[in-house]
Amino acid sequence: MTHHPEIFFTRFERFWHWGQALLILLLIVTGFHVTGLLEWLDYEFSARWHRIIALILIFLWSFTIFWHLITGEWRQYLPTSEKMLEVFHYYSKGIFDPSLVHPFKKTKRRKHNPLQRIAYLVLNVFIGPVLLITGFLFAEYKRWHFVGIPSDWLATVAGLHTAMAYAMVCFFLLHVYMAFTGNPVMAAVKAMITGRVEVDDFVLDTQREYKLLVVEDDPIIALMIQGWLDGKEVREGESILPVRFSVTHVENLLNAQKVLDTDGFDLILLDLSLPDSEGMDTFRSVKNNAEDVPILVINETEDEELQSRVVHEGAQDFLVKKNLSRRILLRAFRFALERHWFSRMQ
Repeated sequence: MTHHPEIFFTRFERFWHWGQALLILLLIVTGFHVTGLLEWLDYEFSARWHRIIALILIFLWSFTIFWHLITGEWRQYLPTSEKMLEVFHYYSKGIFDPSLVHPFKKTKRRKHNPLQRIAYLVLNVFIGPVLLITGFLFAEYKRWHFVGIPSDWLATVAGLHTAMAYAMVCFFLLHVYMAFTGNPVMAAVKAMITGRVEVDDFVLDTQREYKLLVVEDDPIIALMIQGWLDGKEVREGESILPVRFSVTHVENLLNAQKVLDTDGFDLILLDLSLPDSEGMDTFRSVKNNAEDVPILVINETEDEELQSRVVHEGAQDFLVKKNLSRRILLRAFRFALERHWFSRMQ
């Protein structure tokens, strides 16, 4: 498989990443001196610079939050269960097997795997804010009486600040360790310096098994599709098409949402007319539950207005039931996978 470099990380992202790393490292060092774990530096010097560095980090975080909001990059940190178990297994066992590859493929729209998203969410929503709040309270202890904060809360505030500081140290060390577990070893570090990530050129693997979710309330249509996809042989003219599928069939939107919450799929074949949902509402509901899965819509009639709307909102194709055949379906699957891959690279 061939590769080519893609710009994944902007200049600001790289500046923010390395700037934050340096500031956190300085906070760890000065914090250890303030608490007496290290004695290389004077206490007053360490305490003064600990506060100054914390203020600089607050300013950097504030600007970074603003940048994420206006660029939409905050979506990179939304938690997801997609391939969660596969990634967990890779990091717990597979990372020591050189023959295995990482189950999560980075794209510009998905830079972080499920475990990274959870770790960053905990860091940004819990550890970071608690550190800042308790650090500010600790620094302003002499002014607590002005706002009515009991002085006997000092031990609790100091304990929380210390606990979050150790949590930050653990996160920092784990982050450094994980940065050198790539293949090649320096790939992740190099990416955060240059902004470029080596990505695989698209090559459809016709030998692997693709997971397909069929959302269709007509059991006859579902059985027909299942029958088409049960064959393992490559027929004449189909050598470039995916031919191995693991099919999951559900008959309504509620069950579709349940399986999407617990399992990952390569493709979704969706009938817009279901017992519990109809038309664009069906598509939007499934799309919200599977933002990074290509969806092909099937419908009873060739409604051009409906076709235009679903394609405009992200459907990969619009198929009419009466025109379906094995070959048409397989071609639609292939083109959906290709278009989806290229869209993720944008």
